[in-house]
Amino acid sequence: MKEYKFKISEKDYAATVAEHEDGTLEVTVDGKIYNVELPERKKSPAPVVKPAVVQAAPIASAPVAAKPANSASANAVIAPLNGKITQVLVKVGDAIAAGDTVCMLEAMKMENSITAEFGGTVQAVLVNVGDQVDGGQALVELA
Repeated sequence: MKEYKFKISEKDYAATVAEHEDGTLEVTVDGKIYNVELPERKKSPAPVVKPAVVQAAPIASAPVAAKPANSASANAVIAPLNGKITQVLVKVGDAIAAGDTVCMLEAMKMENSITAEFGGTVQAVLVNVGDQVDGGQALVELA
């Protein structure tokens, strides 16, 4: 229970406020009791306090080599895991060597360099920045 003293139009008042579990308040002013409902308290459950979870800072990952696709084309660089394309570093006509990064993929809050396992000329870029991709999805076609 909390006690308050205040003044309205030069008149002194004393009030006590008791909060009930259902979120209502019992306010007593100069001996008169008022039951007060506060909508924001009435509808929301009591807050749950949880211990803080400390997350380690992400560790930079080594480049992830993409494997050639087994389905549509054996000459495709595919995504090794699900994620979001954050950069496309090649365009049609570019000559690339084995180990070159073709795009960047964000997965589990980490940036992964997607590299080609073999060299060739880029025939098609199958993704755009911002695309969500699945593991095994073709990203770039090489010839």
